[in-house]
Amino acid sequence: MATDNFKHLVLTHYGSMYRVAYSILRDRDDAQDAVQDAVAAMWAQRARLSEIDNYESFCVKAVKNRCIDMMRTRAARQEFSDEDTVQHGGHVNPVEEIEARDSLSIVKSLVEQLPPIQREVLRLRSEAGCDLQEIARLTGVTHENARTLLSRARRRLKELYNNIK
Repeated sequence: MATDNFKHLVLTHYGSMYRVAYSILRDRDDAQDAVQDAVAAMWAQRARLSEIDNYESFCVKAVKNRCIDMMRTRAARQEFSDEDTVQHGGHVNPVEEIEARDSLSIVKSLVEQLPPIQREVLRLRSEAGCDLQEIARLTGVTHENARTLLSRARRRLKELYNNIK
């Protein structure tokens, strides 16, 4: 794909991509970084972009996936920071700390067992802090369906967790 063609087909959706990234990340700089990373990744794969039917949808999905990756990285950093705080000055019992880490690890593995759409809705709600209206817009489902998916994801996660204990 030629540079001019790429600009026309992808960069015309930069505004939409930024709005989606900002609604997920709630930070202007992070949203800008997410869009730039997504555009850079698309540029690297520009030879395969000619097969795309709906460029706006593709661009929005690419930036949404990048935002989710950024949230995972952010959560991992936060988890590491929390562990560091506990180890160097917190007043948590070491046994409780180990149990909490084990529980968190179990929950993370159980989240991976959820269907992809439920997993995405749950992460958008818990990690990105999106409300149901935003989740509906980002996932392309109705508000009611987003609420149902979130409820089912939480219920299934609870069932899976209780079956382990």
